Amino acid sequence: MKTLSTSLLALALTAAVSSSAFAEGSKIEKSTLINASKNTLTNTQAIGRNSSANTGSISVEGSKVEKSTVINASKNTLTNTQAIGRDSSANTGSIDIK
Repeated sequence: MKTLSTSLLALALTAAVSSSAFAEGSKIEKSTLINASKNTLTNTQAIGRNSSANTGSISVEGSKVEKSTVINASKNTLTNTQAIGRDSSANTGSIDIK
């Protein structure tokens, strides 16, 4: 059982940081953000309270984005994206700016 729990934790950590770019508390000005990820046969899940999972995503949180261009050109084939549980989210090939 311990091996199964360790494997699930490793899978969750891999899914959470796989192919993701994060910027927090910064200033993005006169820039171009391009998400050109290619996701094939992916399974992205967020299970549980306040959980999140990202694959091929750009996430900008708590930053100022001014005079910039945002392009989402991701290509997703045979993907399975699920958000299960309270306040959870799952993203595949997406751009999230808060």
